[in-house]
Amino acid sequence: MPFIDNFLKFSNCLVANFIFTCFIYGMSVKGNIEKRLIKFGKNNSPTLVAMSIATAKGIFRPMFTMMDKEESYETKKYTALREGLTELIAIPVYYLSGVVSSKISKKLAIPKYFMSKEMYLRYKAGDRANEVNQAFAHAKNLSEINLPKITTTTAFIGVCISALFLIPLICSATIKPIMKQIDKNEHNRTENINPVQNPVKTTGNLQTFKGFRNNYGMKVGGL
Repeated sequence: MPFIDNFLKFSNCLVANFIFTCFIYGMSVKGNIEKRLIKFGKNNSPTLVAMSIATAKGIFRPMFTMMDKEESYETKKYTALREGLTELIAIPVYYLSGVVSSKISKKLAIPKYFMSKEMYLRYKAGDRANEVNQAFAHAKNLSEINLPKITTTTAFIGVCISALFLIPLICSATIKPIMKQIDKNEHNRTENINPVQNPVKTTGNLQTFKGFRNNYGMKVGGL
């Protein structure tokens, strides 16, 4: 029938257009992802990698700890909180190490360290001979070329120092008091919710309540 044939042709056309659109969109998404990955790789730094790892650990380690069914709830809560606080401290420490390393690298990537001492002293003294100017221009060019490498190296050193010394020291000085304060607040909250009334006083094998008189049987003339 002509109607069915036209409908099938129209449907096939729609399906073909849909497949072609998905293919083009997929290629564009793939191209964008590839461009972003290349850009991320070129602009990558040890500081960014360390911060990313600390962020992932701060999210997933406490989550996986709380999912452990073999440990008690109190143990899991304490461990997860301690892990989260550790990574929360690590992230800004890594960031500050990157800022400091960037400033240090700029002080190291200067022409002074890429030319001979004699030429540098002559240039600093005001000698503008042709050979001195050429040596200084070459050293300046080398300093600009090597600035990214110096920045990466100083950032890596900063991450190592932070991970080995700074973060453990800061965690030792801060996490223990924080955990003690949290335990204290939790204990106070529990006492406020369930106050102890009429505590049990044990005398031998007999338990009595404070504030109440023991009466055994009836006394003549009243209680």
